[in-house]
Amino acid sequence: MERKFRLVNDDHVYTFEEIAEKITNGGLLKSAYIWEPSLTDWVKLKDYPAFAQIFSAYEAQAEESMKKALGTDDEAMERKQTRQLLSDVSKEEQKLAFQQRPVVRWAITALACVAMLGSAIKVMYTLFQTKEGQELLGTVVEELPPMETIDLERVRMASGVTKLDEVKGIAVKKVEKSREKELLAEILADIKREEAQEQAQAAAGQAAAKQEPPKKRAGLFDKVSDEEIEQFRRSLLAKNAAVGSRKEIGKAGGAEKPVEVQEELSSKQISKVVKEHSSSTIAYCYNRSLKLDASLSGKLEVTVSVLGSGRVAKVETNTQKFKGTNLEQCVKDMIKKKWTFPQFNGTITEVTIPFLLSSE
Repeated sequence: MERKFRLVNDDHVYTFEEIAEKITNGGLLKSAYIWEPSLTDWVKLKDYPAFAQIFSAYEAQAEESMKKALGTDDEAMERKQTRQLLSDVSKEEQKLAFQQRPVVRWAITALACVAMLGSAIKVMYTLFQTKEGQELLGTVVEELPPMETIDLERVRMASGVTKLDEVKGIAVKKVEKSREKELLAEILADIKREEAQEQAQAAAGQAAAKQEPPKKRAGLFDKVSDEEIEQFRRSLLAKNAAVGSRKEIGKAGGAEKPVEVQEELSSKQISKVVKEHSSSTIAYCYNRSLKLDASLSGKLEVTVSVLGSGRVAKVETNTQKFKGTNLEQCVKDMIKKKWTFPQFNGTITEVTIPFLLSSE
């Protein structure tokens, strides 16, 4: 199957032969970035094995050309040795001619100086004015492209600017007891898994410092008991009750009033959180994924499990076309890391949010 390549800020799709021709013509440098479907991200041409071989061959050819220009190739060296032999043979005769004829001596000396000056000028020109010489010195400067009329549409697409429609149709679902127990078990297992990983990393660091092999820890998060789930549920409710009982100083007369904590999250509260964070999470992940697949678009439905503390404990995507993609993983990580909802009197609530993604 023929590979297709893309260059940065270039809408054209290139074949391998076209990229190779650009390299040999000096149109692309090693530092230029390239991408093709089998790659997970953009890479430099010098890091792509097939093109690295082309650069090696091109550099070998350039080095040979440079040797010819400087007169250091094999053929030039042989000519130099021949001239040296001839020079040695006639050395005594030349010395005698210089002693007997001062004018001839000065004339030959002047001609030799002129020849040396010409050679020096040629070497300097080769080093500083030719591409081969600049590559040897490491002073190659990429030529700037000619000025052209700015294509705003092309700039918009190249920068990854996308359209994220206003979010509508948010659904808030009160979790049933059976579903609540299932979710709390998954969340508690995730928490224990994260703690175990942190402890394992700390133990590995200490073992590395002592040059000892790290001890293998038992998988504490492999199974969660009913007792642990119930204890986790009671701790969530206790935290919510503690928040509801706090007092704050009122503005008038120094009176105290309880902080109001709702029984459930309202659609207004959820919409506010979604609006505040959509650009920094959903749009961010979508823009990044467009670099891998420019045709990516459609409806992305996300279900967020929110604890009574307002913390996002779990994120799931319900759209099959996005399952297992970079976009799905990015959205999950960003929502769990950045989103925080208002507190409410309950253990857990599920919120389903549809996002319409479009790059047009």
